[in-house]
This record gives sequence, structure tokens and C-alpha cells, in this order.
Amino acid sequence: MADAVHDTAQDPAIDRLLAELGLVLEEPSGGTLTVRTPIDGGEIARVAVSEPAEVEAAVAGAEAAFLAWRSVPGPRRGELIRLLGEELRAHKQALGRLVTIETGKILQ
Repeated sequence: MADAVHDTAQDPAIDRLLAELGLVLEEPSGGTLTVRTPIDGGEIARVAVSEPAEVEAAVAGAEAAFLAWRSVPGPRRGELIRLLGEELRAHKQALGRLVTIETGKILQ
């Protein structure tokens, strides 16, 4: 049975969950889009609205990261991916709860 979620905009548990995952609710200068849970329509988070120049800079940064990443030897990349998997598993409960709130599905 899923946990009841009510008034997520005022729910300190949501703030703690997001903080545990390293996410914070900040108001960026370019404005935000509100992310709401389908469970009760409460606010989960706000997503920053980016200007075209910011998007171009982010894409350029991603391209630079790709160029650096592809030069990393395969065994090292595999090790880094394994470590990422460990981090995801370490936060499995919190991530599962966030997906539950975000999608409106039960925790199972």
C-alpha cells in the first residue's frame, strides 16, 4: 500500500528527501517551472528555465565532457560506472520514494 502524500509544497519530508539526494529548491534568476505530483497536485520541485545562451553553454560543456570521457580507458570507465551504480543503490529508498511522489505510483 502506498504512503499517503498530502500538501507536498509544505511537507518537510519532501524537503528532507530532496536534500538527501543533493537537490535543493532555489529560485534561479531566469524563473522556474513547477513540478507537481499527480497524487495531490502538490509541488515537488522547481526546474530552472534556461536562456538559449545557457543551453548552448551546457551543450558545449557536455560535448567537452564527452571528448574527455571517450579518452578514458574502458576498464576505468567501467569502474566509474560501477561506482555510480553503488551510489544509486545507496540511495535506493530515497530515489524510490521520489519516483513514487513524482509519478503517483505505489512504492513497490
